[in-house]
Amino acid sequence: MQTFTYSFFWKFIYRYFNLVVTPLLLIYAFSLVTLIDKNLVIIIPLLLSLFIIYYLNKSYINFYKLVPYKIEIDDEKIICSNFLFRDKTVTILIKDIESISGGIFEGKYRGLMKVCDGKNKLCIGFFDRLKNSGKLVTLILSKVDKKIYDKTIEQIQSSKIRPETKNK
Repeated sequence: MQTFTYSFFWKFIYRYFNLVVTPLLLIYAFSLVTLIDKNLVIIIPLLLSLFIIYYLNKSYINFYKLVPYKIEIDDEKIICSNFLFRDKTVTILIKDIESISGGIFEGKYRGLMKVCDGKNKLCIGFFDRLKNSGKLVTLILSKVDKKIYDKTIEQIQSSKIRPETKNK
C-alpha cells in the first residue's frame, strides 16, 4: 500500500484559498457598487469581479466533492480519505475504473486529474501538486484495463505538438 498526500502549503491553498479571496472580492464589488452612479464604466470591473466570485466558488464546490487529501493505492484498489467537510472514505477497485481524464492523462502539465468508477458511479480527483503525483499516475496507468490505458496514451500523444507538423 502506497500513500500520497499534499504538502501543508498546497493542502492549505486547496482548502482555504477560496475563503480568503471571496470576501476580498465581495468587498471590492461592494465598493464598486457605490461608485456606479458616478461612472457607468465601473459596471465592467463589477461584472468581472462577480464572475470571478461565481467561477471560483463553483470550482471549489467541485473540488470539495472530488479531491481527497490522502490517497492510498495497492494492486487492487484506491482508497481515498480526508475529504473536506466529509469523513467519508471512498474505495475504488482498479477493475471498476471506467475512465481517467484531465491533467497528464490528457497530455497537459497541470490540472485536475479524475479517476472514475463506472460500477459505483464515483469519481475522485487529484492535482499534480500531490507529493509524488507522477508515481501515482504511473501506478494507475499500469493497473487499469488495457483499453483505458490505450485510450489514455492515444490522448496524450494526440495532444502533443509534433515538430514535423508544427511548420505545416
